[in-house]
Amino acid sequence: MSDRLEFDTVCPNNHNLTVTFGQEEFEKDLKSGALVFHCNTCDANWPPSSEEIADFRKRFSKNSS
Repeated sequence: MSDRLEFDTVCPNNHNLTVTFGQEEFEKDLKSGALVFHCNTCDANWPPSSEEIADFRKRFSKNSS
């Protein structure tokens, strides 16, 4: 089983985006403030919402069980 998971999100300009993270990478980037999403369609950058962060952690937890 892979330790990386794919997550779907939507940029501020309503473009669909899939991001892939490993749990360690996700937590490290989140702690350092370096976790931002980037949309290649419109070149927007934005941080994940608190709801997305909670969903990511929930899915990582399910994946490691």
